[in-house]
Amino acid sequence: MRIRAYLLIMIGAILLPISIFAAIALQTLLRSEREAALQALSQSAGATALLVDRELSSAEAALHVLARSPHLAHGDMTGFYEHAKSADRGAGGRTILFDAGGQQVINTVVPLGTRLPPAPDYVRTRTRQVLDTQKTVVSDLITGAVQQIPVTTINVPVPLFGGHRYVLGSVFAPDYFSKLISQRPVPPGWALSVIDRNGRFIARPNEPARLGQPANPGLMKAAAGMDRGLIRYPTHAGVDAYHAFVHSPMSGWLIAVAVPASEIEAAARHAVMLAAAGMLVALLCAALAAVFFGRRLAAAIGGAALAANRLSEGGGLASASAAAAAGSGIAEFDALQRSIGEAGIKLARSETERASLLQREQQARKLAEEQVRIRDDFLAMLSHELRNPLSGILGAAQLLRLENVNPVQKRHAQDILLRQGKHLTRIVDELLDLARLARGKIRLDMRPVELASVVESVVDALRVAGRVEQQLTCRLVPAWIRADRTRIEQVVGNLVTNALKYTPAQGRIEIELTLDASEACLVVRDTGVGIAPELMPTLFDTFVQGAVSLDRSQGGLGIGLSLVRSLVKLHGGTITAASEGSGKGSTFTLRLPLRQAEDDTGMPETAPAVASAHESAVSTVLLIEDNNDARHMLSAQLAAAGYRVFEADNGVDGIALARRERPDLAIVDIGLPGMNGYQIAARLRRDPDTRMLRLVALTGYGQEADRQLALNAGFDAHFAKPLQFESLADILAGVSSH
Repeated sequence: MRIRAYLLIMIGAILLPISIFAAIALQTLLRSEREAALQALSQSAGATALLVDRELSSAEAALHVLARSPHLAHGDMTGFYEHAKSADRGAGGRTILFDAGGQQVINTVVPLGTRLPPAPDYVRTRTRQVLDTQKTVVSDLITGAVQQIPVTTINVPVPLFGGHRYVLGSVFAPDYFSKLISQRPVPPGWALSVIDRNGRFIARPNEPARLGQPANPGLMKAAAGMDRGLIRYPTHAGVDAYHAFVHSPMSGWLIAVAVPASEIEAAARHAVMLAAAGMLVALLCAALAAVFFGRRLAAAIGGAALAANRLSEGGGLASASAAAAAGSGIAEFDALQRSIGEAGIKLARSETERASLLQREQQARKLAEEQVRIRDDFLAMLSHELRNPLSGILGAAQLLRLENVNPVQKRHAQDILLRQGKHLTRIVDELLDLARLARGKIRLDMRPVELASVVESVVDALRVAGRVEQQLTCRLVPAWIRADRTRIEQVVGNLVTNALKYTPAQGRIEIELTLDASEACLVVRDTGVGIAPELMPTLFDTFVQGAVSLDRSQGGLGIGLSLVRSLVKLHGGTITAASEGSGKGSTFTLRLPLRQAEDDTGMPETAPAVASAHESAVSTVLLIEDNNDARHMLSAQLAAAGYRVFEADNGVDGIALARRERPDLAIVDIGLPGMNGYQIAARLRRDPDTRMLRLVALTGYGQEADRQLALNAGFDAHFAKPLQFESLADILAGVSSH
């Protein structure tokens, strides 16, 4: 490697920490700018609240002055009417005098003596409240009794005059507060609002038509019980926005300022981009300086190397001096050219090689230790996962052997055997799927599939199984994709099961399916244990799990998400995970390409697994299986179902039984000693007496190639172990499966 490269590496080593810290500083600056913008938003909300409260306080003070009017004290309503009318705040407000029952006595919006409408219930209630508490009361948005328009009022008690009890009210017109807060200078994209305690708009300068309409429910929910705050929530138009809010101490109204999130982010990014541009210019200057001085140093060291080579070749000092005669312009390197030798160069090379070998050895050892750790962790997990169901199976089997077992215990033991057997089957299937994916042996049966129905099917199955204890909600839109339905169900089931597994019973799980351009986007979001940051880079790797308790109550081998990623990749999609950290929930996002019109082959979403009936129902069954326990259990199930069963543990005896007893159906294990199942099928098909015998292959190999091999050998159907007895229902009923 040339000195220039070493210098560039050195410069890089110097600049790398600077770049990292610069990136951190830029991120901090971005955060600070964003926080400053949000602080300005909150201050604007507070200032608007002060403006509203100041106007209310001004109206309250004016009402208190008016309440001490000598005209009112002497019962001179004509004089008081003129006094009250002169105190009105122009066209935007008026004054009302209520008696103790809430009936209007004077309303400055109409001439004195005009018959005023009877008091509504809410006016009587408010009047009693003011008189009972002797405190000022500010109303929410109400409909004025005289003009029948939306208004707000502030009401103060009037000191007693000659036994009369009154309440003075100041009425604000519909657009009063809109005009008031519109005087505040705010950026064009900001929206000011005043919302009453019932969640209706009192003022909305940029949208006057929304006066009296309900405000954003998300804002009202967030502001409940809080004096002030800041949230990020979509507006009624669906725009992502920040909302700063303050509750008015005087009225209890909510004063809010909303601004699109993009505007806040753009302002913050602008400052960061300027700083980033300056940093980039500095880095570019440093790189140019490194190149320039690298060339000078390279030339100087080249002269030193020439001198050393001549010395090693026996040229002597004179030869070396001649090589350095031109000089490099750098005193230190000129001196080095006169003293360096071949031995030093060779030593440096050998040290570099030794360091490289040592580094490679350390990396190889670290990799080997990590592989050993992963292997040991997986074996420990597998041992635990296998021991749990095996313990249940052994316990249930021992219970069934007791003579005094009551029917309830017997049924419970049978349920345990079935459930734990299925659990073992699922573990083996996951391991086999992982192996098939690693060898590229999985084949997809691609058909048009409606993804929303797949999600509903998975969720319904989990609900029926009693596994949903959390608050689970689904928001799904129809989305047609081209996929293998079984594998997509496996993917969706794994994601939903993971959410259920890692979310406590009181938590929430949200499943949302939307369409995004040419993709279907399925999001599974939960409020569970979350994902630790250090686990996120390897989350989808094989055998990776987060920290688990000693009893491994959450279970699993750590291969589910690895299978999900591989299956999604085979479908041309992507799967991503996000979490704010441990205890903060997690979000998995699955994206699959939508089905294109030219992809539609006209095939149904799922192909029927069973062909039409073409033979009569079965009454006698021949069972050829070398595993005694498996053979006896299947034979007992068949006998209990009313079938006559013949048993054989090898091919020779099985063929003899078939010729002698002429059964309707033969179930043959493929992996028999001596004569395997394929050979038995071939002989039975060649024999005229058994040629029409229906044959079912039973094997531990369940890949598509194994199924096709069995059908080619003459079998009518193929089932993988462990055999589910209900899978034989169609065969036993006279329906053949291909």
